[in-house]
Amino acid sequence: MPEPLRLALVGLSDTERQLVHGVVARLPGVALEPDLDRAAWLVADAEHTPSVKLVLAAEKLKRTLWVGTPPPMGSVAVVDRPLDAAALRGALQALLPRPPAPPPPRRALLVDDSAIALRFLETRLQRWGLQLDSALSSNRAIELMAGEAAYDFVFIDVELGPQSTLDGFALAQHIRRQHRREPVPPVLVMVSAHASPAHRARGQLAGCDAYLAKPLAEVELQRLLLRHGLKPRAAAPSVPGG
Repeated sequence: MPEPLRLALVGLSDTERQLVHGVVARLPGVALEPDLDRAAWLVADAEHTPSVKLVLAAEKLKRTLWVGTPPPMGSVAVVDRPLDAAALRGALQALLPRPPAPPPPRRALLVDDSAIALRFLETRLQRWGLQLDSALSSNRAIELMAGEAAYDFVFIDVELGPQSTLDGFALAQHIRRQHRREPVPPVLVMVSAHASPAHRARGQLAGCDAYLAKPLAEVELQRLLLRHGLKPRAAAPSVPGG
């Protein structure tokens, strides 16, 4: 468990000290510390001159929650009198370190002229926490790549049908050229029913980072995603009799 936020009390009336003790006892992540030097924060009486002088001498002005007004110039936290349990709880919660925000989900663009093939690939990738977009043509893929969304992966079928201006190889080359200056360019994955060495070589020359053969081998896909830092989500527990 993380170390609690330790508070030392400076000044305050007996009634206020009892109130602080009661609030801290019910507030996870906060504990009282009798040693002022070991405390991360102080709760001090802004209207008691000796308390103010003690805080300033300890050089903890920026780490003090003042009770009463006016607090010393340069103070960062204050709660008014009469001291209220709800207000004190809110002020103390604001002092607690906030956990880091989770990173945004990584995004993948799937390009295939077959809606069935797209859906099949989507079902394989959803458990990896990827945010997925699909395109049925190279034209639509280029539109999406030029938009605001930044893709971490692009899965491209080789044969994209007559509705596409570019085939998969040409589309991969286009994406690689357009995004080569990005700090982290997208991972390009060619997906094709043609798995001959010649096709794999063409994919590599087009700028692809990986080449997956159809029908898609789960083990190869898993290795690829793990290699690029993804982890599968835990499967939902089965319901007995469901």
